[in-house]
Amino acid sequence: MPYWVGITGGSASGKTYLLELLRKALPSNKVTFISIDHYYKDLSLQPKDPEGRINFDHPEAIDYEKLYHDFRALRSGQSVTQREYTFNQPGVEPRLLTFRPAPVLIAEGLFLFYWAPIRDLFDLRIFMEAEEPYRFIRRLQRDQKERGYSADSITHQYLTQVLPSYEQFVAPLRQYSHLIIQNRYGDLMPALSVLLSHLKGVVERSS
Repeated sequence: MPYWVGITGGSASGKTYLLELLRKALPSNKVTFISIDHYYKDLSLQPKDPEGRINFDHPEAIDYEKLYHDFRALRSGQSVTQREYTFNQPGVEPRLLTFRPAPVLIAEGLFLFYWAPIRDLFDLRIFMEAEEPYRFIRRLQRDQKERGYSADSITHQYLTQVLPSYEQFVAPLRQYSHLIIQNRYGDLMPALSVLLSHLKGVVERSS
């Protein structure tokens, strides 16, 4: 049976950063990496907040049925394809991504443990915990640099969508996690060392 690792936590808590560190350190032919950001629904199907703005920080923003179908297919040894999510950047042509089954799968996402059928697929569930104001500062820096958003729009979205969603939907997922990683200052090396030791052993046993 493949060994599955899931990583969740609030926005800008370090989920993707941890995934990328693991990607660099583990053999690519033995591990499949997935971000469930690629499973956001089309804009026309996105939920809206009370102000009428699209709310990506809600579980309904994710195409749960397609995500679950693809996870089940990977679990049974089948490859799956999914259109790349480009964060609605105009001029960026999304690619068609292929995810192939491997002895180890590592997935990350905001609501990864929200749905019990998906949550139960993971052998190791990790929760990235970063307190305020660390998450907000990272989100502000990231969205200004990578997505060109203004400070005012980032702050408004954070206060009206991101933070309420975290408190309602994401923070309660700590209870389903086997491992909680405190990420205050961005130093994930101690946690990374422990995880790599464990996962390299899993990969070796699968060979």
